[in-house]
Amino acid sequence: MKNIIAVVAVGILCLSGAARADKSGAPSTSRNNTSSLSSSSHSIFLGVDADFALPLGTYGDVNGVGGGAMLTAEYPVIEQLSATARIGFQFHTDKNVLGADTHVHSIPVLLGARYYVLPMGAAGLGMFDLMTSASSGGVSASQNDVKFGVGGGVGYQWNQWNARVNIHTHDVGNFGDALMITGGIGYQFIGL
Repeated sequence: MKNIIAVVAVGILCLSGAARADKSGAPSTSRNNTSSLSSSSHSIFLGVDADFALPLGTYGDVNGVGGGAMLTAEYPVIEQLSATARIGFQFHTDKNVLGADTHVHSIPVLLGARYYVLPMGAAGLGMFDLMTSASSGGVSASQNDVKFGVGGGVGYQWNQWNARVNIHTHDVGNFGDALMITGGIGYQFIGL
């Protein structure tokens, strides 16, 4: 099962992306036609994403579903390629494991790229501060671990709004044991 999950994750990374459309909804390859924030005077776009997370495999055995918010920045390198940065917090519900309630909240700090064409591409890598907690019978324990993660996804952008689905691992060293699928909606609110 771990091998299948790893193969699917690598396949998604290779085929991942984000698409754009102009105001009429028709596909477009030009960033300048797709967003009222986009103009030659803007070089960095700031936004916010709300997301939903579903842990997979053994990660889902100790970690419940989650949700969070991310601050985003996007820097267009060329017309169809942007460098991205994301930072936020992801809260997860408790799972009961052998009588103990456990969860793993995370603070992702990610750098990545978006490639805006119609077979699409977006990928990211970065650090995850994983805050693990367990409690049982009034006794609790917690620990923080900083891990290197990687992921990719597909998405669609219309004007300042975007929707996306990602698959990533919170720990490259334990790739198949820390997989997560996230989906969300974002909004770019300012261009600087």
